[in-house]
Amino acid sequence: MSATTVNLGKKPALIVIDMQNGFCVAQGFMDQIGLGYEASASVIEPIADLLGQARAAGIPIVFTRYVLNDDYSDAGLLLEVFPQILGTGGMVRNTWDGDVIDALAPLPGEIVIDKTRYSAFFGTDLEQQLAALGVDTVIVCGVTTNICVESTVRDAFFRDIRTVVPSDATAAVTPALHEGALEDFRYGFGQVVTIAEIAVALQQL
Repeated sequence: MSATTVNLGKKPALIVIDMQNGFCVAQGFMDQIGLGYEASASVIEPIADLLGQARAAGIPIVFTRYVLNDDYSDAGLLLEVFPQILGTGGMVRNTWDGDVIDALAPLPGEIVIDKTRYSAFFGTDLEQQLAALGVDTVIVCGVTTNICVESTVRDAFFRDIRTVVPSDATAAVTPALHEGALEDFRYGFGQVVTIAEIAVALQQL
């Protein structure tokens, strides 16, 4: 795909999904429960590059944090799927595990959305904030490709918000899960491109 084919619409925004210590750093909850943090850590530098491009272009930037009560009373069915999270302190709000990693820390004025489900739209005011900014396209990066990124992409699509996913700024626990989600995006939800292609498109806004 050439850079000129990337459709960022009239007003794009960048959404950085769940780049938190728990997902991306040794001793975070992902590391503790044996799912590994390495894949998530591998996209820190690419996302930092993408953030730099987005900030230079002056587009809105949104960070999400998947954070829960310390007793997990707001976790829904998550612990039925991942019961091993109990006892790790994982994903608890106002803790190190729940914080965005220092290397990607939000700047003043950038939006931070706390969520309790996979999708950044569920139970939050993200849709309203994007509408208030006139956003018609979201570039969705972060982790994990097949869970929280995919849920957010699907919900954006259902709201008629164009989606763009950088293949090199998303990651999942295994390459197969990552590639499978990217195939879903290509098939039915939007554009799968690279950071370099997005950078060119941002320069043309």
